[in-house]
Amino acid sequence: MMKRIETIADMVKQGVIAADIGTDHAFLPVLLIRSGRCEKVYACDIAEGPLEAARKNIAKNGMQEQIIPVLSDGFDRVPADADAAVLAGMGYYTAADILTRAAERLDGMKQIIVEVNRNVREMRTWISDRNYTVIDERTVYERGFDYVIISFNTRRHDSYNEKELLCGPILMRRRDEEYLAFVQRKITSLQKRLAKIPDTSSPAYAEGEKELAMYWSVLHE
Repeated sequence: MMKRIETIADMVKQGVIAADIGTDHAFLPVLLIRSGRCEKVYACDIAEGPLEAARKNIAKNGMQEQIIPVLSDGFDRVPADADAAVLAGMGYYTAADILTRAAERLDGMKQIIVEVNRNVREMRTWISDRNYTVIDERTVYERGFDYVIISFNTRRHDSYNEKELLCGPILMRRRDEEYLAFVQRKITSLQKRLAKIPDTSSPAYAEGEKELAMYWSVLHE
């Protein structure tokens, strides 16, 4: 979990006032303050239980003056001076709902970082449909799971194409070793999935073949 959180922290722009939406134990805010990335962070959660755990961790690290716990449903009670936001470790539909309800607020953000458990292509599609701009992407492999972290802003951008939505516009350009290993795991997973589909003329098989071809093309560019 720490590698994922460390990667997210590394993606946060220097000097922003960040709101960690769904902060849980406030691990990310503590890391942002400790590293000097931020001087002030809001640790936000919808439930009092996780927020109490966050308060304890904040106090344990002596950061009560720099990390402010906020009981908030999404962005509803996030103070106006927050100019960056992180939504990590939640499902796509939850993240998309939070972001959709905060549409006007997002315009004032320098960056929004999202890391959803699944449906990463759908998350990129949500960004693309609004003509927002993906500014950074990272992959993390930890404890047998792949995580994709996307940073974007509301600056206007043309819609992303099908391959960019699946494979990641920034990731494809950067092609670092961790990403290429991620692509290889995706290829292996798709091959296994296709082998279990008896009807090779089915829409599911055709979609799987299309995804497989796009991932293969990333490896051989």
